[in-house]
Amino acid sequence: MTPLRGRERELDLISAAMESARRGDGRLLAVTGGLGSGKTALLRRLPALAERRGLRTLTAGCAPQEQDFPFGVVSQLLDPLPGCGPLDLVPGPDRSAELLSSVADLSRDQPLLLLVDDLQWADPASLRWLGELAQRLAGLHAVVVVSLREGEPGADAPPVQTCVERAARLVHLAPLPVETVADLVADHLGHPGEPGQIAACHEASGGNPLFLSAALTALAADEPAADHALAAPEPRRVALHERLAVALRSQPAPVRRLARALAVLDQGPDREADPDQEPGREADPGQEPGRPADGREPGPEAVPGHEPCREVDVELVSRLAELDSAGCEEAARSLRRLGLLADGPAPRFAHPAVREAVEESMTPAEHEDIHLRAAQLLHNGGHPAERAAAQLLAVSSCHDGWTVEVLQSAAAAARRRGALREASRYLRHALLGSSPSGADRAALLLDLAASERDIDPQAALRHLSQAFLLLPTTTARALAAARTPPFLLGSCPPPVIDIVAKVAADLGDPDALTGAERQAALRLEARLRHVAVAGPGEMGQCAPRLRALGAAPPMGTAAERELVTVLLHGATVTQRMTGAEVAHQAERVLQHEPASPGHVHTALPHLCGVLAAAESLDAIGPWLTIAQERARRDGASVPRAVIAAELAHVLLARGRLQEARAHAEEAVAHGIMDWATLPAMTALVMVAVQSRDTGLARLLLGHRRETADHDYRPSPLQLLRGSVAVTGGDPATALEYVLDWGRSAERAEWRNPALVPWRSWAAGLHHRLGRTRKAHDLADEEYERAVAWGTPVVIGRARRVKGAITEGERGIELLRESAALLQGSVNAMEAARTELLLGRRLLAAGRSAEAEELLGRARDRALACGVPWIAEVASRELAGPAGSGQQPVAVSALTRAERRVAGLAAHGVPNKNIAERLEVSSRAVEKHLTSAYRKLKVAGRAELAAFSPLLPGPADA
Repeated sequence: MTPLRGRERELDLISAAMESARRGDGRLLAVTGGLGSGKTALLRRLPALAERRGLRTLTAGCAPQEQDFPFGVVSQLLDPLPGCGPLDLVPGPDRSAELLSSVADLSRDQPLLLLVDDLQWADPASLRWLGELAQRLAGLHAVVVVSLREGEPGADAPPVQTCVERAARLVHLAPLPVETVADLVADHLGHPGEPGQIAACHEASGGNPLFLSAALTALAADEPAADHALAAPEPRRVALHERLAVALRSQPAPVRRLARALAVLDQGPDREADPDQEPGREADPGQEPGRPADGREPGPEAVPGHEPCREVDVELVSRLAELDSAGCEEAARSLRRLGLLADGPAPRFAHPAVREAVEESMTPAEHEDIHLRAAQLLHNGGHPAERAAAQLLAVSSCHDGWTVEVLQSAAAAARRRGALREASRYLRHALLGSSPSGADRAALLLDLAASERDIDPQAALRHLSQAFLLLPTTTARALAAARTPPFLLGSCPPPVIDIVAKVAADLGDPDALTGAERQAALRLEARLRHVAVAGPGEMGQCAPRLRALGAAPPMGTAAERELVTVLLHGATVTQRMTGAEVAHQAERVLQHEPASPGHVHTALPHLCGVLAAAESLDAIGPWLTIAQERARRDGASVPRAVIAAELAHVLLARGRLQEARAHAEEAVAHGIMDWATLPAMTALVMVAVQSRDTGLARLLLGHRRETADHDYRPSPLQLLRGSVAVTGGDPATALEYVLDWGRSAERAEWRNPALVPWRSWAAGLHHRLGRTRKAHDLADEEYERAVAWGTPVVIGRARRVKGAITEGERGIELLRESAALLQGSVNAMEAARTELLLGRRLLAAGRSAEAEELLGRARDRALACGVPWIAEVASRELAGPAGSGQQPVAVSALTRAERRVAGLAAHGVPNKNIAERLEVSSRAVEKHLTSAYRKLKVAGRAELAAFSPLLPGPADA
């Protein structure tokens, strides 16, 4: 028989009473405790103990619905005895004495154990009989054990107390100690539990066997992690709630009102947020589940299924429960005796399941009324707005003016602490109580859009569009339209763009305005020109408009910097200015603009593309890094995704392909594909094309269908399809896609080879297909435009393409020109490509010494840039391993997971930290490392370190 854990002392006391009964010295024992303390479980264990000692067991269970049946409990006890038959249930002195005599006679033949569970619900006649029996037990071979649930209304009734007072021993069932919880966890798992797991179970249950049982049912025997969820499965949870609800229904009205008040005031904004992170902040993809963002070990309060109850204001609870201080204390005492309140000076539930059961026991009308009253009490009492707003979220509608004010104040407080989702929830609920039209509703919509733009841009755009139509004045509409992020406006339906254009026209010329109206007009111009960047007709006007602003356009305000950025982008795309001119103005914008995550909601992300095209990258990288760190601190997903895409763009322009891919993956992980259009993800498209990453390419291809306006805008889909076709060995199909993109680009005035070198790609594909003349024509046109733009990478790349398709010594000379141009350029990958091609040409021409030097340089640059295919080709040409014994071919055989694990290990990250960073088990890390060692033919970490330049590091994994 499995021992009853933690109740050995109680069993010993009852066993001693059984031995006394065998000697003719009977006695009554009363087992007391709150709900779920294990009274019934203890009584169920006694018949087996009695049988071993030769006692016969008679049992009875009391129930509230049977209290009107006289001698109902006695009947359950004695009916099974031989010769008793159905008892006459008519009470009376003679009948009671007869029944007592029967027990005395039977106990002489065989000692008796009489068990009565839930004495508080026994009928009065049975209670009197049990009291009389207790007085006669001293001379009988019988022991009586009764259980009593403390806190029940009937437990304090005089007949029950009279019976209990006659007990020889009161056996109170205290909470189980942590040592017993450890034993029960081990029994359940089949092996000892971990310390954190045991502590979590003990804290979650408070030592109450009922709550502990619910926690144990959720533990899987093969997953003894300390942070494993302790929430009971659904069937068990429902049963637990029903049992608690039944216990509550039997309580008097004041006790039920106190329980409801506690349940309502125990809720707050901190309960709605993810318990593993700061409220409102997005989870970091690299953060280990169940671990706080600051890296501390999770305590019991961080374990799902154990939510720490907030300390509540006793006076506030009393007022909500409509009780005076004495009534509140009395009701709290009843709940505490019942086991539903934890020990302590302030009333709080012993387990979250109690609060849930109380909530479920309320009718919809009761639920609505008490939450509304709680909100009003909190608001009138000067409590934080978010506490009152949390109560209003449970109310179906908020029509009173004070409720909308509370929700708006709560939203502002939530935004200040970075809890954007909570802020959005408060404001959406406030909309339920606002008028369907008017400036008040427009203000709510604008506030809601401001909260949503960092987490749900599409929803923010919808609410901004609704606000436009409700604002009464042109200035108000202009200020609202100026808050629309340009990257969203470009994907708006034409009617929305028409509204913005009309507002801008109504507002008038920015140069004729002052103050806020001028700033709004400048922002609107920037947004409309941003839309024109994707459309026909007005692209060529950006450069003249920029020149009209003077040699040093004003940059004192954010609106002025936005407009200059859009004009610079248009001038770059159309190539109406040189790279040097563009770089100068773009650097001025960056000098005036503080590094902030908020720049993603303006036109400033275009600045990244402008500076990359102009090959002016010294300042933009550190600027974006500062913005990225602040975005990580704030935790909003949209800025993190956009900044990751910007960093991918910058790193790609530097030729650091491996790092660019890592940032592209980060952008995807932060949900950029959930809301961005494909043109807004051009940086990711170029990373997929340049890295030959067919996985990323196919992911982007499946993102969204082309829309109707693609008849004039070059579609990134064509570039992706061409990239996939090249990788698949189909140059003819790839050429068609590239040429189609080029034709669309020309129609839309996208002429700069610094953005997309499509002519170079098409020239190379023509050459592979034997179409030499067309290849040379495109290469010459590319070179002409590259010289006009004037930056080394663009000119050097054009010279390389021309040299690649030109045979003989002339081709070698062109490649030498390319190498010279790219030698000190910002793009090391382009330099490596030229050195590889020139080295192969020289090797074929018999100039081995010079060729080997160039090939070795190409290999080393490629390894530093994270471009393994260049390193592999160079290594094969050199007929030897890559420098220092590294083998790019072997590295390319690693799976993506193996590369990430091996890269972190090569950079000195311990296995435990690798597992935490990648959110995998330590066993998985060891498995991937073992496989990587085998493929790379190394003995361990010491030799693996030599591969670190070729593998992703901590910043990339």
